[in-house]
Amino acid sequence: MFAAVALAQTGLQALPFNEPITSVQQAKAVPKGEKVAMACSKCKTVQVADVDRQKSFLSWFQPRTKHVCPGCGGYWGYVVYGKGSRHGDYRHTCSKCGDKSMFCCSTQPGKKAEGM
Repeated sequence: MFAAVALAQTGLQALPFNEPITSVQQAKAVPKGEKVAMACSKCKTVQVADVDRQKSFLSWFQPRTKHVCPGCGGYWGYVVYGKGSRHGDYRHTCSKCGDKSMFCCSTQPGKKAEGM
């Protein structure tokens, strides 16, 4: 079991998750075949998903949808950050780890389609 965990950790560290995803538009633009990760800086949990044809990871960006964090057991979701925000600024937030604890990133940035 420890060998599998070590291999999994080595594999994840080798991937360049260096492209932050802060909006639904950026998430939708991540190409099929890339990987995305949702990480919590407080409980040190990382969840990785493949970008498939249906882009099922987009549920991470649906407001009022709760996901269970396997690290701390809290619920995290994409919520409006700050009351009275005119622009509807959304952020990933965990019920146990708090605001600004979670972030999403990918192995390759999404690019705007031509004409946009």
